[in-house]
Amino acid sequence: MEAAKRIVFTGNLVYTEPVKKAAIEAGLKPVEAEIMDLKKISEPKDLTSALTEFSIENMVYSRAEHVAMFLDLVDSTNEKMLKESVVHFVQDSKSFNLLNDKGFPVLQSPGAQPIDMVEFFLRLNRTGPVLTPCVDPETEEIPEFLAELKYESRYLRMYEARPFSPGELEDRRLDFYRSMDDYEYVLLHEPGTITQFLVAFPDADISKFTFIPLHKKTAARLQHMGLKYTDVLSWHPDQPDRFAEQLKAVVSQSAG
Repeated sequence: MEAAKRIVFTGNLVYTEPVKKAAIEAGLKPVEAEIMDLKKISEPKDLTSALTEFSIENMVYSRAEHVAMFLDLVDSTNEKMLKESVVHFVQDSKSFNLLNDKGFPVLQSPGAQPIDMVEFFLRLNRTGPVLTPCVDPETEEIPEFLAELKYESRYLRMYEARPFSPGELEDRRLDFYRSMDDYEYVLLHEPGTITQFLVAFPDADISKFTFIPLHKKTAARLQHMGLKYTDVLSWHPDQPDRFAEQLKAVVSQSAG
């Protein structure tokens, strides 16, 4: 029986478990290779300041882990504003439940794509300033669409990706290089991950990998660098089966 092909997950994927499950269902063997550390950079006072300074009326969350990070910034000073003056918009059921259970006014987009959220905004005639709690603004598509429609759209960076210490990174490099010949696919969950991957593993023969981007900007960078990559895959926490089917198609095309 042919051994399962290995797929490397890069970055700090707090949603790794459902993605790993989808990869296994697609006949792949997941391997985690964290290349950056997440450092908290916002406190409750930063959220309070953004709410008051920019008169925020809407907040948009692209994923459930950002909701969890946001809830850590809620305190007695800003909670009333967040529940009485702001409407919270999410794309998946887990995000909805996290906010709804805490008593925040929350609406879930009827569609799975960022453009669906924008159309939802327009139908509801939400015109006030928008705040997006996030880690990397470059990965957030909804605020970009809203800005194009002349919405006042701002970001609140809650965490940032930082390099591991030299000692920690060296251990990760040794582990990666030791098994590198067994790896076939590398999943890139954000645009900046390809640069981080190259810095973390400078001696890797990247021409042997097939990169799987989850973002159009990532695909554009891979194309510019002349690397082998698949079509952009769509990940939505409410549709893990769809992601598994996309991975199966990738494996099937490689076999063909």
